[in-house]
Amino acid sequence: MENITENIVEKVELAADVGIKVANVVSNAFEATVADTDHSAGAEEGTLMNYFTSFGIHIAMVIIVILLKWQYDRNRYRYPKGPRDWRNIKDAISFHRKKRENLLALATDYPDSCTVITHVGRLVLLNDPTLINEIFIGRADLVSNKVDGYLENQLRYKEGKFIRTGIVFRHQDHNARIVHKALVQHLDSNLIGKHLDSLVQEQLKQMRLSETFDVRRTTFYFGVRLLISLTCSSTMSSIDDKAFELFEQNLYKISKVIHEDTIEKSAKIAITQLTGLSETLDINENVLDYIKTWIKYRHSDINRTEDTNNEQIVTSTTKTNDFLQAILDIIDQSVPRLDEDDIAACVLDIIMHGSEMLKGALSWLLLYTVKYPEEADTCRREARDNGYSTFNLSSAETLRQTQAFVKEVLRLSPVVPIVIHSTLQDFKWRNFHIQKRTLFGANVFALHHSIAWKESTKFDLTRWLEQDESTIPTHSYAPFGFGPRACIAEKYLFNLLTGIFAVLLYHNNFDKTGSLPEPTEGTFGLANMPPKYSLKATPLSTRS
Repeated sequence: MENITENIVEKVELAADVGIKVANVVSNAFEATVADTDHSAGAEEGTLMNYFTSFGIHIAMVIIVILLKWQYDRNRYRYPKGPRDWRNIKDAISFHRKKRENLLALATDYPDSCTVITHVGRLVLLNDPTLINEIFIGRADLVSNKVDGYLENQLRYKEGKFIRTGIVFRHQDHNARIVHKALVQHLDSNLIGKHLDSLVQEQLKQMRLSETFDVRRTTFYFGVRLLISLTCSSTMSSIDDKAFELFEQNLYKISKVIHEDTIEKSAKIAITQLTGLSETLDINENVLDYIKTWIKYRHSDINRTEDTNNEQIVTSTTKTNDFLQAILDIIDQSVPRLDEDDIAACVLDIIMHGSEMLKGALSWLLLYTVKYPEEADTCRREARDNGYSTFNLSSAETLRQTQAFVKEVLRLSPVVPIVIHSTLQDFKWRNFHIQKRTLFGANVFALHHSIAWKESTKFDLTRWLEQDESTIPTHSYAPFGFGPRACIAEKYLFNLLTGIFAVLLYHNNFDKTGSLPEPTEGTFGLANMPPKYSLKATPLSTRS
């Protein structure tokens, strides 16, 4: 079969070459004809006719070459079967507008993998855990997509300069690896312990839970402030309150754009690419300007330290303890060398991705709290019986009921229902020849609802408790990504979310203030979010 295909490819290439040569010969012949025309008799009519004829033949030749090239690519590149023909464009649009239903339907129709044509390109959707592990764990790079890619901000970046992401089989981006490693080491060495506990607890105290509050906005601002304190801690004191408020508002505008209707967002992207103008890009540029100011402030602080007398002892406030410092420490190892724009993009990535993930997880947790009040009360009693009034990462794991609640919510409503990355080069995979810039997607939502789960649509905490936990299907649960593609804080996230959720339940009772969305509703942008809704928080009396 491969020999037949190779012969076809060779013939198509030969035909393409012949087509080009024919076009040149015909073009030269007509040019010669025009040149030899007797301009003294009917010059105007002959010249006009020759021009039109030559133009028509050129267009015909171009069309032939395009068709030959299309046929060549069609024979050369091979993809898994699926609803990928352009005549099924309606299915492609439906895939994005009703993604939950379609992710499950595609997994049923194509248990291994399939190819879907979407408005952003060809997507190879992996539904089988083995294939997902093969692509996203065994041979992939180490960093998730930058948020800038969703905002088209890469149009403003220098080609090849910024951290590249995607499925890379024969080479991994050096800067991606060292940045990822630096962030993980910083998290393990400097944050886990009382430092992280105090930062989280401080933000929980400042969380604005009024009598009626917008859940998505409140949880997003909580995530932004926590991530900024973790990323740029030493710059916080230098930020003017009004400037910081504007920075938060701009980030929230970006978040809202991310979760707009997919079709509407696609139209805006098309206009942006045609005109070069975009409100989103302008907002994003403003956000990056703020971050660059913080980086300059940090650099000036470092320079002042280096200029001091060598006998002076450098205090702990000089060597800052945050993600920004971890990135600055590895600049000399970077190739190409990370510059101010690179670092700003990394910082935005950390803040924006972290905030979106926290907003998504906490929004779903609070929605399920009101939808399943009995289970939530069980978690509240557990938090109070254990005296869990303040956040403590290490002891959060002892809250078994609360952690089971968190795990079950993230199973039914994963914050990232489909992990999508793009190929950077052509490659051969199994029996397929995949073209560069092809999207690969891991169908997390389908994995969490597969037949491997008993009563997969039922909200059931017991599946995560004691004897039942051993029955959890392997490779069928990935709320935070896969292997090296997972969040840098993956091993701490369950305890982090469990602790935050337990503190909220300890101090508050949550009730609905109007109609509530169903867990099956929501938007699919950068993350899976429930529709906008509000809750009422009633403070509970503290007891020992």
